[in-house]
Amino acid sequence: MSNILFENLFISVGIDVGADFSWMSLALPNQTFVGKPFKILHSDLNSLSLAVSKIKEAEELYSLESRIFLESTGIYHYPLFCYLRDKGFNCSVINPIITKNSTNINIRKVHNDRFDSKKAALVGLKPDLKVSLMPSDLALNLRNLSRSIMT
Repeated sequence: MSNILFENLFISVGIDVGADFSWMSLALPNQTFVGKPFKILHSDLNSLSLAVSKIKEAEELYSLESRIFLESTGIYHYPLFCYLRDKGFNCSVINPIITKNSTNINIRKVHNDRFDSKKAALVGLKPDLKVSLMPSDLALNLRNLSRSIMT
């Protein structure tokens, strides 16, 4: 008999973040995927709302909460992270090196955003995953302000 703790099961949402859009994949605790990767357009509120709906739909269908894992990409992941966190989701940021080191998921060295979102979702299921601490909103705003002044 397995020693799996059922209260620790969750849907892992992996997001490969880009400048203008991101790809999102949902993985179940048994490492199977829910549907196909979904493209999120950052500047389209309908696209963002649809992403939230897809996550909530999976939560209801499988009676599991979700945890969202976004790859750290300079500043591009901040707005999406804040949007999803404000919608009530448990969000974490992962170092892209961790995702890239998990390439044994597929023997061929495939690199595309859809596949990377799947890798991020599978990495999110690892119990020993180390995630980055997100600075407070005040620190994020100050950092973004100082970057915009310098450019």
